[in-house]
Amino acid sequence: MFEHAFWITSRAAGIAALLASTAAVALGLLMSTRLRRSADFKPLHETLSLATMAALAVHAFALLGDSYLRPSLADVTIPFVSGYMRVWTTLGIAGGWMMVVLGLAYYVRGRIGAARWRSLHRFTALAWALAVIHTLGEGTDAGAAWFVLPMLALALPTAALLVRRVAPA
Repeated sequence: MFEHAFWITSRAAGIAALLASTAAVALGLLMSTRLRRSADFKPLHETLSLATMAALAVHAFALLGDSYLRPSLADVTIPFVSGYMRVWTTLGIAGGWMMVVLGLAYYVRGRIGAARWRSLHRFTALAWALAVIHTLGEGTDAGAAWFVLPMLALALPTAALLVRRVAPA
């Protein structure tokens, strides 16, 4: 059992990151539309964003102990380096870095300007979409109905909010 501990940890952390990011993106989209405007949700949105970043770090670094993949630090942090499912891995790494950079940009918005921060923050939805694609395309559960259906059930409402947000009025 211990030989699979890193893989199980990475898998669980990846799912946790996807759940937290989906909730954070959905809440952010709700706050940005006329569906629900409230400053009361900002602390929850921030907490979910920080939880996403923490889970992403665990997801990536737990892979370093995976006895099957045996990835290097570069394999789990630099796009296009890993030889394992290169496209899906790259999408996950790119989405993960985007989530981290865009999430941390909140704390420097005073230096970069609120308008610039808002423009950058819109790319969080793209980072989230890359994470969903990565989740559905890579790993031992990719393609399994018991995994794909609940993931889609979580992602589709958020995707609908995104379409409503970007569609012309």
